[in-house]
Amino acid sequence: MSHSKCCCFVLSPGHTGDYNDMLKNILENYSNTKIVCIGFSLGGNLVTKFMGENDRSRSPRIIGGISICQGYCAIEGTKWLLNWQNFRRFYLYVMTESMKTIILKHRHVLLSEEVKRRFNLNEREIIAAATLPELDDAYTRKVHNFNSVGELYKWSSCINYLQDINIPMIFINARDDPIVPEPLLEPMRAFAAQHTNTLYLELAHGGHLGFYEGGLVYPNPVTWLDRALVALVGSLALAHADSMLKTSQ
Repeated sequence: MSHSKCCCFVLSPGHTGDYNDMLKNILENYSNTKIVCIGFSLGGNLVTKFMGENDRSRSPRIIGGISICQGYCAIEGTKWLLNWQNFRRFYLYVMTESMKTIILKHRHVLLSEEVKRRFNLNEREIIAAATLPELDDAYTRKVHNFNSVGELYKWSSCINYLQDINIPMIFINARDDPIVPEPLLEPMRAFAAQHTNTLYLELAHGGHLGFYEGGLVYPNPVTWLDRALVALVGSLALAHADSMLKTSQ
């Protein structure tokens, strides 16, 4: 499938091209740098998908990745966001309105007459979209040349690229995450159990990117996640150094 290369659209969590270009720029300008890629929420999906898509062409100086609080599968995740349990439908509304605000703020580029003709966009349908699937159907799938929202979501979901990752990856989730319910975590549990280069950390509490510690009213400014990430990045760096040492012997 040939996807659009133009610059007149809002990127989705499935588009890893800009992320790849950013990493290449860093590696070119800092020749001794080793990189651990870290993604939060939808960024976790992007980092994971990037690792799977680019495993063969990826620089050996990218030594690992960490994903925090992502849902892994857009198709299944959207089903949960459409119900009101734990105010998920409210979160979906906020995300939808935020995306619409971005699109409308840049309508002179994203919804120019030329763009609307090229991609068969209906501005009224975009403005009227009440959920992300509706917005993705009216706008996102069209500008990225997908035939359906389901096709877009399947292509965007990192769950379909995990098998192609061959460097250490760490995935962190919380069971009380209001946006990523526990059933979405089962595929990652199963995958991590069968792959030695994958570490899956599932905490009972943490919410969505919270992981606060300390008092209920005044939590500690440094969260468990802050401290854990420093330790995990250090562990990945040490594991890589140990692997290089064994290879050279």
